[in-house]
Amino acid sequence: MTSKLLSSLLTSVCASMLVLPVHGIADTPLGWINSSNSSAYTIGAGELEISLGGLAVNSTIDFLNIRDDLIANNRALEGDSGDFSGKKFELHYGITESLAVFYKQQQHSLTIDLGEIASVSLVDIDNSLDTTQQSAGFKWTFFEANILNPDNRRSAASLELSVYSNKSNDFDVMIDELRFDNLQIFFTNPQTFSVSELEDEGWKARFVYSFEMSQIGIASAWVGYGESKATSATTSDLTNAALKRFFKQSFKVEESYAYLGASMMIQIKPRIPLNISYEYINISNSVFDRFPATPPAQLPGFLSASSQSGESGNHTLKARISYWLSPQFNISLTGNLYSNQFLGVLPHYNNPLSGSFSSIPYGFAGIELGYKF
Repeated sequence: MTSKLLSSLLTSVCASMLVLPVHGIADTPLGWINSSNSSAYTIGAGELEISLGGLAVNSTIDFLNIRDDLIANNRALEGDSGDFSGKKFELHYGITESLAVFYKQQQHSLTIDLGEIASVSLVDIDNSLDTTQQSAGFKWTFFEANILNPDNRRSAASLELSVYSNKSNDFDVMIDELRFDNLQIFFTNPQTFSVSELEDEGWKARFVYSFEMSQIGIASAWVGYGESKATSATTSDLTNAALKRFFKQSFKVEESYAYLGASMMIQIKPRIPLNISYEYINISNSVFDRFPATPPAQLPGFLSASSQSGESGNHTLKARISYWLSPQFNISLTGNLYSNQFLGVLPHYNNPLSGSFSSIPYGFAGIELGYKF
């Protein structure tokens, strides 16, 4: 259902761009960057904003030693675990002066180096979760005040509605021996065991209110609600039916979320805006189903759901400092911090493979280029 809604919204974005003319720069506050900052404002009719970005965390770029702490707090991880690299794309288009549509996509790889697994003899193993995120929606500014303010720092309220889908490639482990407490199984030809069906979809609605805050800048606050459905599974390419069934599991999680957030946009200099935002994501309801209901007792750790996160909230902090090279072109440096990694952000990451460290703080940096047509 969500996938169909996503496709419909993408069609609307493309159709709107083809039909409506482009008019000049929008009457928005100085330094405002619609494509990235949470606010109640929308761009003007026929205007288009595009941003491209790269994302990373590694041994050189490591927020507050978060990457190193990830390894230190999980004995199953080693080496380059926690490394993160990706790219993102955003498009915002104004249909009218108070209604805009948007599309966002992000692709990234999160390194997971499991090292030696005591219960198996490894031949080969994937070393990252490769994920694609997509979302599309609209923002409607239904209230505006102080419209005659000379610097356009007016009060505004908006409704934002979006749908999203996230999917990760299968994580494969190739082994030639399984070791249980009282049994060893050898394979003439190495067999592949996988964490698969890693995907989720959902929707999110937010009410956002923005207002002038003295001479400091523009403040925004929002509340929201959303729902998601996530799946994951464990499979193998074993030919023995009885043994294959032993490693076959499926997991489904349905969750509801409450969002509460605030941000501040400060104009440091005429061409240099700083935006800082905070959002708390609370999992207000979670229903977890698995098949079979009673899992096998001796599965390797990366196939077991016993270590999934039991956390119910995530504190997120984002910062962005930008520089306008021209009235249309800007460059930004960004930082994202999460108290519980991607909990509530990427619901399917709470799976047998990555669930054991989804309650550990995490963060990454980015650089983005934006252009306003």
